[in-house]
Formats: sequence, structure tokens, C-alpha cells
Amino acid sequence: MSLRNGVNVARTGLARDLYERQKEGRPVRIGLIGCGEMGTDIVTRVAMMDGVEVAAICERTSGRAEKAAEIAYGEGGHTREAGNADQISAVVESGRIAVTDDASLVYSNGLVDVVVDATGVPAVGAEIGLHAMEHGKHLVMMNVEADVTIGAYLKHEAEKNGVIYSLGAGDEPSSCMELIEFVSAMGHTIVAAGKGKNNPLNIDATPPDYEEEAARRNMNVRMLVEFVDGSKTMVEMAAIANATGLVPDCPGMHGPKATLDQLASVLIPEKDGGVLSRVGVVDYTIGKGVAPGVFVVADMSHPRIHERMSDLKMGPGPYFTFHRPYHL
Repeated sequence: MSLRNGVNVARTGLARDLYERQKEGRPVRIGLIGCGEMGTDIVTRVAMMDGVEVAAICERTSGRAEKAAEIAYGEGGHTREAGNADQISAVVESGRIAVTDDASLVYSNGLVDVVVDATGVPAVGAEIGLHAMEHGKHLVMMNVEADVTIGAYLKHEAEKNGVIYSLGAGDEPSSCMELIEFVSAMGHTIVAAGKGKNNPLNIDATPPDYEEEAARRNMNVRMLVEFVDGSKTMVEMAAIANATGLVPDCPGMHGPKATLDQLASVLIPEKDGGVLSRVGVVDYTIGKGVAPGVFVVADMSHPRIHERMSDLKMGPGPYFTFHRPYHL
């Protein structure tokens, strides 16, 4: 069953380029490491796209990759188990997804173009990522924990091996980076950048309290608790800080209850009525209207620009919020 029939507009840009790859029979083939909630989402998303295919999945929990493919395609039969290199290649060439519990069979396969790490375990992501790049594979790291630990080294190794290392587009750090790049390209000072926290904050969360919810959401319970207790938010903000030079204003950041309309009056310098002791920070908010999105607060005090931004209903200024209401 093909899901690639939903586009109803003339393809331009990336959509056009991917469509051309599809027509020419040269899709970008992904080797996916880990198939929990994030991995399942990747399989589902790719199933609908032109020019990209999940070629192989490494997953140590039996049945999980098959379930992900069933969720993606609405039917079984899209995966085949493979126990060696030749079997991996044969399954991929047949148009199905090869499933194995041996990551080396994925990142060493000549039909795989890019490895996506979705394990969420820093040591695993680091080891597999390094091996993948040594085998000439581009590396997309959905494992932000690994990125904040040794991302700089992974980037260095990617350059040495002539491949690309990147966090996955669409997650909060990358989505926020798009706003940061846009605002900084216009020449404005970034006062604060960050995200709205998605899950209710409970710093005392423990795995036993969230086992049922984790099972319902097809998640590792440890990972879910990291979302709830704020650890994941800290890691994501560290990734942005490492990439940009923005810093936390205080240990743990402020994390105010600022709503979307209040960001430009709260995450600004103290001298202007805000909570920050400096500009150029990463932070998050638990106020309404921001999650699951990301934001940038920028200083746009130039008289003409201030005037035009106010005319465009962006707020009173001179600080203005740029908000992307989603991450996908």
C-alpha cells in the first residue's frame, strides 16, 4: 500500500527535489536505530513522503519494528527480519523494511545513506553514530542527550569523514534554531530563545508513577519521566546553547509561567521589567499558549522597525516574540 498520494499542489523546493528522487528511483534510504515512540513517528512520517525510505530498522525489543510499520501503513507485510548483510540488502531491494537487532548490519550496509539514531541513550547513540560515520553514513541524531554530551566531537568526526552530522529537523532545538537564524539574519539581538514545556512540570516524578502512561504512549518510562521532571527541557536548552552561545541566565533557568502574550514582557532584562540579568539566554516557559512550540524574544528597538512591528500587531515592543506553535 502506498501512502504517497496526498500532495495536491505543485511541488516546489524540497518537495520537488524529493519527488524527483522518487521518480528517478534513487530515494534517500534511512537506517533507523531504535523504534520506540520517536522511531514509530519517523517510520510513519517517511511512509507518506516521496524520495525517502526507511530501509532498515535496528530494534532489540521483539515485534516493535513490525508494530511501527503496521501503524505507519495500516497493514502488515512491510517488514522482513534479516540476520546478515545479504539478507538486509535483499529485503531492502524488495521494497520492504529490513529488521534486525544488530546495528552494525544497518550502518555497514551499502544501500543505507543516512543513519538516524532514535535510541535516547547517550552511550548507544555515541557509539553507533561514530561507527556509522566511519562507514560513510550521514548521521541524524534524534538522541539529543548524546548531542549535548559529545555533539562537538561528533561534528568534528563527521567533517573528518566527509559526511553530515545534524540533529533532527522538527524537534524543539532544531525548530528553535530556525527562528534564531531568521531573527539574527535580520540583524537583531536575541534576548531569549526557548520552548514551551509540553508536559505538566513535576520535579518529583519517578518511573513507577508513569509506567501506565508510558505503556499507553509506546514510550520508555525513563524517557517519559525526563519529559515530566524537566530533565529533557534542560537537555534541549543545552543543545541550543551549545550551538549558539546563548546561555542559561541562572542554574535551571527561570521557567516562568509566562503566556505567549507575556513572553516579551517577562523574558527581558530586569531594567525593563523582566526577569533576566542579561540578554542572550535560553529559557522555557510553563505558561499557556507556547507549548508545544518554540520562541525567540528579540530586541527591535530601532524606531522605524519598532513602529512597523507594532503596526503589524506583533505587540507594543520594543521587545517582540517570534513564535512557532508546533514542532514536528
